[in-house]
Amino acid sequence: MRLIDYYNYIATAAYILMGVAALYFYYSGKKKGSPVLSDRMARIFFVVVMLVAAFLRLYKLGAVPYGLQQDEASIGYEAYILSNFGIDRDGHHFPIYPITWGCGGGSPLLIYLNVISISLFGTGIMKLRMIPAICGILTVFLFYKTLRLGFEEKSYRNEASVLGAAFLAICPWHVILSRWSLDSNIMPFNLMLSIYLFLLASKRKSSLLYCLSAASFSLCMYSYGAATIVVPVVLVLIAVYSVKEKALTIRQLLAAIITFAVVFAPLFLFYAVNYLGVPEIITDVVTFNRFTAARTGEAFASFGDGFFKGIADNLKSMMLTVSIGNDQNTTAHYLKGYATLFAFTFPVTFLGFVFGVKELFTKGSDEKGQQGRILNAMFVFVTLGSIILDLVILPDIQRLVMLFVPLIYFFVLGAVFIIENLGRVAAIAITMVLLIGGVSFTKDYFTGFNRWSVSIFMPGYGDAIKRAYEIAGDDRTIHSTYDGLSAPFMLALYYTEYDPYRFISTVKYKDEAAEFRIAESFGNFFFELPQDVNLPEYEGDVFVVSSADRERFSNISMFTEEDFGGYHVLYK
Repeated sequence: MRLIDYYNYIATAAYILMGVAALYFYYSGKKKGSPVLSDRMARIFFVVVMLVAAFLRLYKLGAVPYGLQQDEASIGYEAYILSNFGIDRDGHHFPIYPITWGCGGGSPLLIYLNVISISLFGTGIMKLRMIPAICGILTVFLFYKTLRLGFEEKSYRNEASVLGAAFLAICPWHVILSRWSLDSNIMPFNLMLSIYLFLLASKRKSSLLYCLSAASFSLCMYSYGAATIVVPVVLVLIAVYSVKEKALTIRQLLAAIITFAVVFAPLFLFYAVNYLGVPEIITDVVTFNRFTAARTGEAFASFGDGFFKGIADNLKSMMLTVSIGNDQNTTAHYLKGYATLFAFTFPVTFLGFVFGVKELFTKGSDEKGQQGRILNAMFVFVTLGSIILDLVILPDIQRLVMLFVPLIYFFVLGAVFIIENLGRVAAIAITMVLLIGGVSFTKDYFTGFNRWSVSIFMPGYGDAIKRAYEIAGDDRTIHSTYDGLSAPFMLALYYTEYDPYRFISTVKYKDEAAEFRIAESFGNFFFELPQDVNLPEYEGDVFVVSSADRERFSNISMFTEEDFGGYHVLYK
């Protein structure tokens, strides 16, 4: 075992002991706690937390992770051609929902944010990842502000807000998520903005803020497909709860519903085209087109004989993910030894979840503490919505992206309970255990993540295929390996900034009707090495090969060879 594995056991035991001791003092009526942080100290610590959050999300952003994942390349290329040519890679003008792979796979919001970014700053891996990184930093800020609102009437407001922001700032899941460009990776920001606006609206009794929150929740629907299940569940439940709490009037609720519907209307029309038989709307200005395939088997659980076993397996996978860690289908959001929210935090998180659910059913006597009750209800409902989502989809960290900020909130609830009952020493102990884990994660992430994720981000290939195109131009044939690669055609498109009209007119997909369309060739690119690379007919061609593929060339010394770290360009 590694040092971090031993630390996880020790830290978990420490948190369990503190939780048990806090429960003992709570039920025996022997509370020892008192607030630790003044408002001034909280502000100072918050500035430090934001600096740490910014560093962890911006340092070596273009190099860790090294390379480019195929969905990143897809989002980047789609944004590039929309920005420069006004079409997507199917030839449609400004689609409301670019269908990318054919069944989606790159939700609209991040693509169009990148259209703006490319128009202003141009292309590049660091620029492609800058939007999730900035959203990640802002999520820490919003979480802090939201906790201050939610704990406004409680004596441990400063401890809760600083601890929550600090945890999110160093959280393995959120740091990793903020450093690469997948559509789901901006969802935590969208969710926190929506929740913060709702909580602020409930405090100020502001119809305008409720409408802004509704608009923000509606934008979540453009951000990632999981929102289509989670967000309606959350909104229905929080609306009922807030009306019952007298924090939301019927008039305000109607105004918010109308706002949500207006913002959601274009996406609803797209769904109507795809699922309700409405004809496609294709113009030179905007497009509502159909998917080329339905996304079912790859993402959704099947309703067959093994349905209930599938549900049990999904729940088991989710529990592993939120506790000790689960490295199945999560490589891009996971580093071995570091669970999504650190393995050792789960005892405190579970304690906080129990008190959070209990508080949901505790009726408040007046408006005092109302923001806290509403915030607690919001995070309980997001958790419930995420559990419902987990029952119907195949488990994956990115699909459960809305679950983890609520879990950090429950950790804060559990930690505050411990501090209330055990005092200043417990506050220091909880914080130090978390910070040691954060320091260890930071070291291992920046020194080891590239080795851990090599199969995901395909380092070296993008630069190699770009160099091959520089050599070959549009005249010489380029043969690419498939060794160690996923959808290499997508990286070729992004790195070469390939002309979309030429792509559309020449692309040959392996299966046009497949759930994910994968190109076997376009233009002079062929994504498969010939059976015999030594035949004379390939004499003038350019090859991109893996280190293992080099053995197939009997006369490799006759080629000019350029090495790009695992992938090589061969040409004469």
